Amino acid sequence: MAYQFTELTAAEFTNFEQQSSAGTYVQSAKQVELLKRRGYQTWTVGVKDGSEVVAAALIMHETVRLGNVLSIDHGPLLDFKQPDLMQFFMAGLIKFAQEHNTLYLEVRPNVTYQLTDDHGAALSPVNDEFMHQMNQLGFVHQPFAEGMSTSGSPEWEYVKDLSAITDVATLHASYDKKALYYLKKNAQFGIKLRYLKRADLPDFKQLTQTTAERLNYHDKNLNFYETAYDVYGDGVTYVFAELNFADYQAEEQKKVAELDQKLTQIQDKITKYPDNDKFKRQYAEFDSQKDAHVKRIEQANAQQGAAGQATVVVAGAMFIQTPQEITYLYSGTYAEYMEYYGPYQIQDAMLTKAVKAGIKRFNFYGIAGKFDGSDGVLGFKTVFGGYARQLVGNFVLPVQPTKYRIYRLLKKIIGR
Repeated sequence: MAYQFTELTAAEFTNFEQQSSAGTYVQSAKQVELLKRRGYQTWTVGVKDGSEVVAAALIMHETVRLGNVLSIDHGPLLDFKQPDLMQFFMAGLIKFAQEHNTLYLEVRPNVTYQLTDDHGAALSPVNDEFMHQMNQLGFVHQPFAEGMSTSGSPEWEYVKDLSAITDVATLHASYDKKALYYLKKNAQFGIKLRYLKRADLPDFKQLTQTTAERLNYHDKNLNFYETAYDVYGDGVTYVFAELNFADYQAEEQKKVAELDQKLTQIQDKITKYPDNDKFKRQYAEFDSQKDAHVKRIEQANAQQGAAGQATVVVAGAMFIQTPQEITYLYSGTYAEYMEYYGPYQIQDAMLTKAVKAGIKRFNFYGIAGKFDGSDGVLGFKTVFGGYARQLVGNFVLPVQPTKYRIYRLLKKIIGR
């Protein structure tokens, strides 16, 4: 064993991250290009055993008061079950940071702290051993954050394991019955998916911005979405779920006509058998169904009038695909069209894509880590079947301890 910590060429980093089981879009060659285009300085570093790369990481540089910060998000990519390799990488990283006048290092490993089911019940023991290893290396664990954030990688993810799913029938059998119900409704409503081109991204941004304002969170800017489109190419998907009012109303009118026919037949039976309450109950049931469809037609008429167009966007989402997983990132739904359940059809289409491509993991990404029913995002994701994953979180190592203490004091004084 002859470990060497070194900067990696683009080809070396790409080859390694593509085959790493811990690989994710944030530790990818495409992400290197995206960060560079958005003005960040980056490095790709790693450990070689002879000529073989055995560990790798994308490092991002940021400037703060009093110095520089070097950070690794969802990395490094290495086998953490090899403590000697982990220790060698971290020692090399610290030396690299010292050489680049770094104030502190920030590392958010793609390592599980604990797995839970949809209700928060533990599926695995907590990973205190990893916490101890990082502490021994000089890293200080930051308090686990509560809730969700769009400003960084989440500390809680919802993930679906696809390794045993090889066809669409098996995929659908793994869903909760609520998901199947909503997908059935999608078909009834005539919801169609449209995959976006670059010129469509302002419309995507409008959707996500409207959703962010409604739910009070910060959205990415249009430049981010356009840069991701340019950099990730076939690896990024932007998709809309759309409703055509004419098609929808025609289907509803068809149902009304079918119910009218049934009501006429039952009325004949009521006339013939006036004392038979069963026919009266059937009539009331079908009449109620007809009333619901008539109201849908009236509502669609009003919505089309307000929209001023024949087809409207119901929902949309962005996904990034790597060899290891498809990650669901940013999305939006127009509040006035929520009853058409567009997000369910979008997720089903992308899960189907993952299965057909042989991708073994679908990452629904961030959840709040709260299982008391208050997290609507979690409720949406769980209907597709999966598990919650709490990551080990954020670790900081002061490279210049005295300046770092002053930096922390200044942050406390100014309140951020």
